[in-house]
Amino acid sequence: MSMLSNGLSGLTAAQIALNVVSNNIANSNVAGYTRQQTVNSSLISNSNNSLSSGSGVEVSAINRITDDYLNNNLWRSNSSYGFNQAYSDYLGITEQLLANENLSLAVGMDEVFNAFNSASAEPSSIAPRQLIISSAEALTQKFNSLAANLDIQRVQIEEQADGMLEMANSLFSEVATLNREIVDGTAQGANVSALLDQRDETVNTLSKLMDVEVARMDDGSYTLSMTGGQPLVLGSSYASLTRVGNDYQVNLAGQPFSFSGDIGGELGGILSYETNILDTTEASLNQLAQDLADDINNQLALGQDINAVPGPGARLFDYNPLDPAGSISITAGFQPEDLALGATGTGPGDNSNLSQIIDLKDRHYDTYNSLVGTLAIQSGQAGAEAQASKSIADDALAQRDSVSAVNLDEEAMSLIQYQQSYQANAKVVSASQQLFNTLLSMF
Repeated sequence: MSMLSNGLSGLTAAQIALNVVSNNIANSNVAGYTRQQTVNSSLISNSNNSLSSGSGVEVSAINRITDDYLNNNLWRSNSSYGFNQAYSDYLGITEQLLANENLSLAVGMDEVFNAFNSASAEPSSIAPRQLIISSAEALTQKFNSLAANLDIQRVQIEEQADGMLEMANSLFSEVATLNREIVDGTAQGANVSALLDQRDETVNTLSKLMDVEVARMDDGSYTLSMTGGQPLVLGSSYASLTRVGNDYQVNLAGQPFSFSGDIGGELGGILSYETNILDTTEASLNQLAQDLADDINNQLALGQDINAVPGPGARLFDYNPLDPAGSISITAGFQPEDLALGATGTGPGDNSNLSQIIDLKDRHYDTYNSLVGTLAIQSGQAGAEAQASKSIADDALAQRDSVSAVNLDEEAMSLIQYQQSYQANAKVVSASQQLFNTLLSMF
């Protein structure tokens, strides 16, 4: 009977192995699927006979072939790439915006100061004075357009951040639900491999949004937390991320934990861009608009207009101090005659004050060029970092897949191996039956 039982146990083990291999092949194109493998153990004989060969084989486990280190390395790499790519994308948009010739403040300032320079030949003529005003108005429109574009960017970032927070909260809930199902299924002795795959793929998606620390608990559940230690998922409980203005919070079981925008991933990338680039660029443009307007207005206030009336007269530029770049404009009702191009105390037709105004160009021109140049350098660096982190993330995925992904060539070989094992064990069973029939025929 041991021959028959050995053959039957071998048939069962081979059948289970074939089922596992076929499942691997069927799921080879499923994202996040982890290949499985049977673990066989020899059955211990209960016989005291020293000539007993054993009691056959059993499948003691079906294992997922996974490596926690490689998974965590992939998730960290995903977060780094998500951060750098999001940061680089927005930074590139801003760089192109300020470098756009149609919106270039450098071109606009050139036109304004060239108009002032042209007026020096005919300071009493209305035409060159009108050119100064029209050039100045064109410059204010460039400021307004740049400010409006940056405002639109801020709205887009806030909407995108809100969407990412909502997605992250949904993923927290999904991990918590899977934790509960995995713990319950394991306790009941069920194969929870599909649930484990689904949970790892959920964490993989989450890691692209933000940095996340993953700890495997003894009961098989995951505990997720931010790099700052703020809890995100504890067993079947999960947190929610909220934003009120510029304040970000993690809320778990009614307990709020504050966190900064420096959280990695795509979410961290756009928040970091907003703080480090968008805010500073807007501030620089506002300061440039205010300084340029004040400097020209103040210098004009020291001169006299076309009728030799000394200043301070009408201001060429007007703006809202709370939003200089977005609001700068030509003062309502300003006329060409109001331009105080002559020095105080001189007669009509003097242009002495013009040279002082023209001398203002270089300082503001250099300020703008410095801003554009800095953005270009930062954009280049961010692009290089994004490319490098993508390469690292691709390598991390390849390393993980080399262990956990389905290799169809290997599975095809395993299929042949277990098919041969099944056929061989079937022959053992058949031989055992023939021997038994031979024994029966003797009586």
